Amino acid sequence: MNEKKIAAEAAIEFVEDGMIVGFGTGSTVGFFINALVPRLKSGLRITSVSTSQRTSELANSVGIKLTSLNDVPEIDLTIDGADEVDKNLNGIKGGGGALLYEKIFAGY
Repeated sequence: MNEKKIAAEAAIEFVEDGMIVGFGTGSTVGFFINALVPRLKSGLRITSVSTSQRTSELANSVGIKLTSLNDVPEIDLTIDGADEVDKNLNGIKGGGGALLYEKIFAGY
C-alpha cells in the first residue's frame, strides 16, 4: 500500500491549474485525492470527473466538485492505479463496473 501512496503523491506534480482531471477507482486514487486537497486550498483550480460512485463520494467529502464526462471536451490527466505492472509496463486492472468507465476515460 505504501507504493500506491508514494505514486499518488508523486502524481500531484503533474496537475496544473485549469486542467480537467479524471479520477479512477480504488486506493491509489483515494491517496491522490487526499494529497490534492492542500493544493486546491492554495488556489489550484481544476475541473474533475470520476469513474465511480465511491470516488465521487470521497471527492465530494473533501470539497472537490465534480462535473459530468458529458460536460468536458477532453480529459487532460487521469489518475488511476493498477493491480500489477510487469517489466514492459503492461498493467492488470481489476474487473467490475468501474473498469468500463476507466477505459472510457483513458480514451477520452
